[in-house]
Amino acid sequence: MPTTRLGNRLSTETSPYLRQHAADPVDWQPWNDQALKLARQMQRPILLSIGYSACHWCHVMQRESFQNQEIAELMNKHFIPIKVDREERPDLDHIYQRAAVLLTGHGGWPLTLFLTPETKPFFAGTYFPPRDQFGRTGFNAILQQIARLWEKERDAVEKAANEITAAMAEELVPAGAQSFVPLRGGDISQDVAAKLLEDAENYLLELYDQRNGGFGTAPKFPSTSILEFFLQRSREAPILLEAVINTLDHMADGGIYDQLGGGFHRYSTDDRWLIPHFEKMLYDNALLVQVYLTAYQLTGNQRYRQIAEETLDYLLRDMWYACGAFFGTEDADSEGEEGKFYVWTRREVIDLLGEDMGEVVCDYYGIGRADSLINGASVLHRAVSLDALAGKFHMSIDEVSSILESARLSLFQRREQRVRPARDEKIITAWNGMAVSALAKAGSALQAPMYIEKAKAVASFGLIRLQRPDGRLCRSFMGVPSSISGFLEDYGYFVAGLVDLYKATLEPFWLDAGLNLMELAIQLFWSDSSSTFHNTEAGDGLLFRPSIPEDESYPSAVSIMARNLFYLQNLLSCQTREKLELILNRYIDDMKANPWGFAGLLTVLDLAQRGLREFFVIEPAKGGADPEVLSLLQAAYLPEGIIYRWNAAPYRQGRLAELGLGKTAVGGKTTVYICEGQTCYPPITDPAELRAKIHMFPLNVKRRSGTACTVKD
Repeated sequence: MPTTRLGNRLSTETSPYLRQHAADPVDWQPWNDQALKLARQMQRPILLSIGYSACHWCHVMQRESFQNQEIAELMNKHFIPIKVDREERPDLDHIYQRAAVLLTGHGGWPLTLFLTPETKPFFAGTYFPPRDQFGRTGFNAILQQIARLWEKERDAVEKAANEITAAMAEELVPAGAQSFVPLRGGDISQDVAAKLLEDAENYLLELYDQRNGGFGTAPKFPSTSILEFFLQRSREAPILLEAVINTLDHMADGGIYDQLGGGFHRYSTDDRWLIPHFEKMLYDNALLVQVYLTAYQLTGNQRYRQIAEETLDYLLRDMWYACGAFFGTEDADSEGEEGKFYVWTRREVIDLLGEDMGEVVCDYYGIGRADSLINGASVLHRAVSLDALAGKFHMSIDEVSSILESARLSLFQRREQRVRPARDEKIITAWNGMAVSALAKAGSALQAPMYIEKAKAVASFGLIRLQRPDGRLCRSFMGVPSSISGFLEDYGYFVAGLVDLYKATLEPFWLDAGLNLMELAIQLFWSDSSSTFHNTEAGDGLLFRPSIPEDESYPSAVSIMARNLFYLQNLLSCQTREKLELILNRYIDDMKANPWGFAGLLTVLDLAQRGLREFFVIEPAKGGADPEVLSLLQAAYLPEGIIYRWNAAPYRQGRLAELGLGKTAVGGKTTVYICEGQTCYPPITDPAELRAKIHMFPLNVKRRSGTACTVKD
């Protein structure tokens, strides 16, 4: 009986990753109602393949299997093949990664699953070779086996799928609210939180690699959630700062950092940060900029400032969309080889720079060393110190530095002539929110207006292009806004970006925009019955409506929403403020059991125990604010702080008006009121006194009980 061809329907999709598969002989369908209806009508299992543009093994499987006519015919004959871009649909990726872990013990990309027509999973894997090899079953054989199972043993397959789906629901669907030990309101609760945070530190320190920095063993990821938690806690525990410094130094020296062009690759394949997986992601770089900036603020180490600036230079040079936003990712591959764009042979370097300069550069970057080679070429890394290099070549440090700076520019310019890795030009709302935060914090910490202007451009793009007429956010933009609605992470990170931009500019417009989106997000994603946020809106047709509080590649959406609640607590309704306490109470056992996965929420718990510190800057009637006062506040590392500024009628209107009642400029000078809870310190008019007060806070943490929610809304 002839099989009706469904045809490949990816050519009209906006996702670059999906369009990359539009010429495959596979009858790929996008994930939509039409494709799912087809599966039910034809009673065929769904072959679900999830990947993304920058994924090396996704490209390999495409070349080996999806462009193989024989394999494509098997896929088309027996299955409804559906392709998903994980960056467009993190909800589907979250759900089916959990299925893969339950079925096989691990996940990853490309993610390959077989589902019933009702989208329940029964078989999963990641990359499969086309034929049996190296002890692994080939994709060709798997397709035939699954087809036979579905035909001959369908009842058993559906029973297994139901069992797996039930197990997934236990992990992904939040249970109803329970009774938790309260975290606020008494001495015992303060002790519980303090012990939990200290135990989490100790647990993570046991995973810390003292020799190479980072946490755990290879492969090593930047683990920005843990680094941020350690930095915030380091003001009372120097050992945590030492761990972060060691990690940041090794990362900046290693091949995971692009020594010529700036920016970080996704992860290191070894425990020394030497050989990276070469893809570059906007989210990694935006988050690492913030980590290096904080390290700079806490230590004054100029190298951390340099790494932050070089990483921003990379983003603004290679990932910038001219209309005011950032693209998402760069591939690991170019010309069919992973890392080819980034690696160098000794001969290439010496031919370009000459023998004398080339020898210095090869020694410094470890070019030609066996441990840095992939496919006969070297990953650049800082292999020796400047002192050692100067001693070997009988030069001064200044002479060596001058040679290296000149060589770096020459190598970079030559590299720009190579074939670049492909770039996925989707503009992801959540990741651009992270970029707004990075730029805004850089502008404040470095007193660099250029970064503030770029942050404003990205925030404006988001409010104009990524926000629909009804106020909702879309997930992405690729020439036109995506039809896919924004997820919790899109709201969480974009609101965080707007709040950080407000802190950097003190312009109420950004704060108002953030508050409006925050209230909408609560309306769309909050669950009263389970005291947490869902990751998706209601009624989206998924197997479940998941809530995922654990951190993955970046801090969880639940944790970033909790952080937003912390900063905005005095500008939101009383009932909304209580949601922060509910979230932290709900996940106290999870934070205790799994600090690695809950570092994002642990960071918020630490903030909540410190309490929000509000800085009210009241300008005199004439002359404007003292710039020294503003720069002191904005350049300082004050993670538990938020600044409000009053200078004219617009600043006394709207949501900020009530907060500033009774606060006036003293003696015709810019006056700062510092308030915690319901208590304010005496007003400060002397910048020197303000500086001393700011520097006192981290070493004199005032753990305090919360106040009852009695404010009239």
